[in-house]
Amino acid sequence: MDKFRVEVLRSTPNPQQTIWSAMHQDYCEEFVWEQQSNFPDEQKAGELIVKHLLAGGRGHYGPLEHPQIVFNVGYFPHSMMQQIRTHRVGVSFDVQCLAGDTEITFVQASGSLRKIKISDLHDLWHNGEKAIRERKIRGRKGEQPGFYRRDCKTRLRKMSLRVLNEDTGNFEIGHLQDVMSSGEQPVYRLTLADGKTLDCTVNHRLYTTQGWQRMGEALGLMTDEDHQVLAVTKTCEVMTNGVVRPDALYSQQSWLAAQAKQGLTAQQIAIICDCSPDVIRHWAKKFQLKLPAGHRRGLKTVVGNGCYRSCAWLQQQHERGLHVDEIAALANCSIESVKKWSYHHGLQLNKRSPGTKQPWNKGLTGYRLTLSETAMETRRRNAQHFTKRGADSHFWRGGTATERQQIGAWTRQIAPQVHAKFDYICQSCGQQGKQLHAHHLVPVFADKSLAYEFENLVSLCQTCHQSLHQNHLEEDFARRFHPIRKPEMWAAKPKSKGRRLKAHPVKVVAVEYLGIQPTYDLEVQGPWHNFVANGVVVHNSFRYTGQRIIDVAEGKRDVEEVFYLRPVGKYDNRQGKKYFYSEEQRQADKEWCLAACDRYRQRIEEGLAEEHARSLIPFDARQHFVMSCNVRSLMHLLDLRWKKDAQLEAQQLCELLFVHFETWCPEIAAWYHKNRAQKARLSP
Repeated sequence: MDKFRVEVLRSTPNPQQTIWSAMHQDYCEEFVWEQQSNFPDEQKAGELIVKHLLAGGRGHYGPLEHPQIVFNVGYFPHSMMQQIRTHRVGVSFDVQCLAGDTEITFVQASGSLRKIKISDLHDLWHNGEKAIRERKIRGRKGEQPGFYRRDCKTRLRKMSLRVLNEDTGNFEIGHLQDVMSSGEQPVYRLTLADGKTLDCTVNHRLYTTQGWQRMGEALGLMTDEDHQVLAVTKTCEVMTNGVVRPDALYSQQSWLAAQAKQGLTAQQIAIICDCSPDVIRHWAKKFQLKLPAGHRRGLKTVVGNGCYRSCAWLQQQHERGLHVDEIAALANCSIESVKKWSYHHGLQLNKRSPGTKQPWNKGLTGYRLTLSETAMETRRRNAQHFTKRGADSHFWRGGTATERQQIGAWTRQIAPQVHAKFDYICQSCGQQGKQLHAHHLVPVFADKSLAYEFENLVSLCQTCHQSLHQNHLEEDFARRFHPIRKPEMWAAKPKSKGRRLKAHPVKVVAVEYLGIQPTYDLEVQGPWHNFVANGVVVHNSFRYTGQRIIDVAEGKRDVEEVFYLRPVGKYDNRQGKKYFYSEEQRQADKEWCLAACDRYRQRIEEGLAEEHARSLIPFDARQHFVMSCNVRSLMHLLDLRWKKDAQLEAQQLCELLFVHFETWCPEIAAWYHKNRAQKARLSP
């Protein structure tokens, strides 16, 4: 039916032999593992299971729970997934996520890197800054007095997240959309050939040489019911942050040790190697080398004669009783340099007693006109007669009514969506990369009804925007306006130094199970939905994306590719009443889905969050999910949802599941189909 699809991600090999060995151990005093050479083959093991365990009705069905199978289920309606989730027993719906200690890479304005643990990032995102503050009065937004942590989501959103341009292979800048906790999940540690490690769940997607793959699928990972690693059946290379040049001096331990011994800082060594200081610090840490202190403290520049850097010289001046400004004059440097190096050497500054200086303006009052009473009266009369006020003023622009303030505030708020729509290109000069303003194509004074219309806004750079209004060219610009989709030229930018950072593949050499741990994930703003975790390129959760909804509204996708509608035909409801779902009804529902997509697109363009706008779309959007179960829970699910009165789509899911069940455990599946299939009995 329809586009429904079920594929096997992984499964326990020889499942019937595994069940038989567990069943045989229950009745055998000897150690079953030592009898492996005498185990029955897979077919015979299945026959013995049916004869002695299933058909015998002994009730001891624990051995059925050992073999595991993981399905990737796709294109089913959301309501069906929710129903399976509600009725599941031994079925799990895993999400992709990372362990709390995973470090996320951000790029600072200076070009250096900042790495934050994802658990700390989650805490900052949801709880605010770590510093505890006290609010003694009611806040601007009605916050009650008391202790609090200041919100920092806006600052975190502005931070530059390192992401990979999957087309060019170069690293670029992205931004956070959300940070989520994914609960406690089984976590595995991947160890790479270059020493990097990544702790993630089996379903987290990694960027490999074969494209995006889930960790378990990429490695062919096989585990037991306790999540312990049984085997890694595939070779996998994942894309990582940066590349080591073969001729790089910093990768040679002896050379790097010699530079550190000479007292060179990371910045100075980086200049020699034509790389960033963070690369030098990484290799110094790897070789357990200690770089000179102060490489991060801004103490490198020598000003004047440099004597202020000497601890002995500074101590001598302090003992003489000199103050900071006097020492700075002797050293021909700034007061801040003397303070910085004094603090660096742990020296105490000499402070002057308060009140020793006489301020130049002490006792003086503010500006005041000294006029006679007659002159002041004349001044008042002239002001009343000559000063134009209100609508007669040269500065009058229609007043500052509340409505105009609201229009301006809305325009500023929606401006980022306007600029994104025009790909940050000025619609007048065609340049990309300038400071942009949102401009009303039809001015507010000409037609106030279009003041809040998103489609009436275009992007203009600051220079063009000012020129347009100063020369009263609004009408001329509106008449000749035609969207510019490709930049005619780039605004001048400073030349970038060094090489563009590229991703390179590194082989995974080991996989280790770490246990059940709290896990987290990020959602990243487009166009590249990935980020760098512990130096490895991983996919964000993409917990919810409305791009496919927008694609339907723009005609790029068919509506039935995104939403599920039942085929035309005869049906009955829960009360047994029969009805016919006609072609006309189905077409009307299809048009309703299309209208909902258009409304969703409109709300997104107006600035609504995806989670908010999502409430406008039909419930049965198509859903992909991962489902794992053992032989016993699989049969239980088939019993519950394959019966004749179950939801039509759930029955179809069971049909597809049973095809894989027959391939995986043929003898057990044959017994199940003959004795239990679609009979709504409780599974063993």
